[in-house]
Amino acid sequence: MPGNLKMDAMSRTRGPVRSLFLCLNLIYTEAKGAVDMNPITDQLKSYSDSISLHVPGHHRHTIGSMQLSLDQDMTEITGLDDYHQAETVIADSEISLSRSQAYQSRYLINGTTVGILAIIQAHHKLSDERIAIMRNVHKSVINGLDLTNTEAIILPMEVSEKTNQYIGLNFDELDKCEWDTVDLAILTYPNYFGETFNILEAIQYFHDRNIEVVVDEAHGAHFDITDAFPMSSLRAAADYVVQSYHKTLPALTMGSVIHLKKDSKLISATISYLSVLQTSSPSYLILSSLEQAHQFYLHYNDGEFMLKRQQLIDVLRQAFEVIEVSDPLKLVIKKEGYTGDEIKLLFEDRAVFIELSGYDYILLVLPLWHRDDLYPFDELIRRLKTIEVKTRHNMLDIPFLNLSSGFYTPVTSRVKSVKIDEATGCKLAEALIPYPPGIPYILAGEVLTERLLNVLKTYENVHGIMDGNIKIIVEE
Repeated sequence: MPGNLKMDAMSRTRGPVRSLFLCLNLIYTEAKGAVDMNPITDQLKSYSDSISLHVPGHHRHTIGSMQLSLDQDMTEITGLDDYHQAETVIADSEISLSRSQAYQSRYLINGTTVGILAIIQAHHKLSDERIAIMRNVHKSVINGLDLTNTEAIILPMEVSEKTNQYIGLNFDELDKCEWDTVDLAILTYPNYFGETFNILEAIQYFHDRNIEVVVDEAHGAHFDITDAFPMSSLRAAADYVVQSYHKTLPALTMGSVIHLKKDSKLISATISYLSVLQTSSPSYLILSSLEQAHQFYLHYNDGEFMLKRQQLIDVLRQAFEVIEVSDPLKLVIKKEGYTGDEIKLLFEDRAVFIELSGYDYILLVLPLWHRDDLYPFDELIRRLKTIEVKTRHNMLDIPFLNLSSGFYTPVTSRVKSVKIDEATGCKLAEALIPYPPGIPYILAGEVLTERLLNVLKTYENVHGIMDGNIKIIVEE
């Protein structure tokens, strides 16, 4: 090839190669820059001046005396026992964890969710019967039903006059249900908002029909901590009770406890599935925090809590309506004419962060204040006193609550994704779940109506809606 032609060919080759090299170098540089970014860590640091009125129960390490250090983040070295086959220190700790001789209690390192899933898996292994569920079950219950392809009866519900939330069972309607094909019931007690119902009557109702009872007591780990708080379902002879210690007691997030009645039908299979479903690398920091939280529970005195709670309520009532519920640890806050998001912003503008906002309310989760706690209570009061709220006329309707009972069947049909505004009148392929609180508003298989859709649009975050799309069942 002549020299000039050879040079032209090389130039033509070098051009694309050089462009590719520059492109790869740019990608590498951008990727390296991305590696140097710490968006989660940076965001966490931005809350350094914030005050917590939300879970977890240690409220930014200001409640309890949790002694934890990163040098205690260990593995199963000699002397630390094995979570999945506990025989020494973990086994000894779990003995003291039990609140009743009738129960075997276990630490959970993957949250209350894993306790719920393990029980449903155990039921699926040993039974072909249906499960009865309250409509306000956590999404983990629905996930468990889907994973095991288990059908469920949706129990008739009552609605709270105080909060317009699902609160408990409609006992007048229960007798209309068919119980011949049900051998397990899953109840939510308390509801997310701290409201209770007659759990003793409910458990007895199912036991009279030879139906075992699971109580999702995620928001009641502190129940019975003193006489000022509601009773735990452990005192009502529930067969399985799962509690999120991390929500209301000073424990690390993901730390929960499961109580299994020693004569329950599913105890052995449930324990086996707890090992299957949980990480093989358990966090000793979570385990230690649970152990310390339980000691906090055993020795708690509510004197300081009651005084500070009343002071807080008095200040809040200068600007808002304060709704007190069964559980003194929860307060629902409203203001006529204001949406929940608007009220939330009034708090967040003062770096006070709440548990959740709804259509026309916010929910506060109070700390279990105690003598010598580190919670910045005086600063909280100072910030809240700066809130000024203008009077408005109420233009908000009471949101519609879905009270449909009947059956839940996991979806196995063909599905497709559509824009949510095009889905009215269609059957959903996935539950639509406002989060928080993580309670399905519409279950898979139910029809999305315009009325239900309008309520969903008031929530900031709904699981099951992605980029304005939802999945529906393709009708054959």
